[in-house]
Amino acid sequence: MGIIPCQNLNTVNMSKANFHIFTYMFRPVNESPSDLFADEFKTVDVKDSINRKQEILANILDDFASQSSGENTQHFTYGNDDFYHKVYIQRGGIYVMRIANNKQTKMERNFDVTYEEDNPSCVVIIDNRNDRQIIAIESNKAFNNVGKVAAIIQTTWRLCLIKHRLTVDIGAKYHVAEFWNINKVYAESQGIDYVVFPFAYPNLPAVSDLMGNLMKEVAKNTNSEPTLKLKGQNNESVRLSENDLMIVNAIKACAASGRPILIKPRNMTVKKVGMKNPVIESLPKSLLEELGDKKKIERRYMNIVKFLNNIKLWYD
Repeated sequence: MGIIPCQNLNTVNMSKANFHIFTYMFRPVNESPSDLFADEFKTVDVKDSINRKQEILANILDDFASQSSGENTQHFTYGNDDFYHKVYIQRGGIYVMRIANNKQTKMERNFDVTYEEDNPSCVVIIDNRNDRQIIAIESNKAFNNVGKVAAIIQTTWRLCLIKHRLTVDIGAKYHVAEFWNINKVYAESQGIDYVVFPFAYPNLPAVSDLMGNLMKEVAKNTNSEPTLKLKGQNNESVRLSENDLMIVNAIKACAASGRPILIKPRNMTVKKVGMKNPVIESLPKSLLEELGDKKKIERRYMNIVKFLNNIKLWYD
């Protein structure tokens, strides 16, 4: 699944740091990605790995946390680049770190132009507590958009998880209202040919429960990520109601896991739901500036726990 690019905010509260909220969803890997690893794959119990998915990720995160800044043997990786990190909090399944970008700043002195290495960073908060699976990524000038940071984390985790026959998808949460707004516009004008709801492989109970037992069983029994496609019969328009609990839950499941819903209006290209209304939560900037202050670690931790506890499964 591709990472959803998030739009920049038009207005920013200077006293607050804005975080885009992502969900990470695990999937089992049942086939070896290479013949070279086929024998090694056979020795790994994939069912055990999916049952212990968050424990396995915790061990990976602990390895990253054990590395000191600037001397990391564990790097975040994307493309041909490595990205340094520094972990400030590693406690109770919660990890708070900074990930640095690789840039060059143009400098001019006495009419001579040089380029100096610049490594601005953003804060990343990971909630790996039981059945949470949340990532909050700070939106600032370090990266052009938070989607790049999510892609870096996803790529790195996949490299670490593959030996356990696991992979992971990171998707940005979005507001349910975005679906109904788009649906209303086209349903009342030219009509809608079809709507596609892509569900994640069941591994986060709260999201899987929204999918319903049928979709959960289909996914597990067929090694698939089930998709619900509603196509208008007799070439007529699909009609959806906010009073239909099944449809409402399907939208919530996609929005909660960061899977864009597809809407195909008549005589138009497919529209993606989940691109315009990302979920954003805020923390005081002063809290982030204190990350390196060991005397205030308890205050920081409690405030971050409160911040994470306020993040909802899905947003209207």
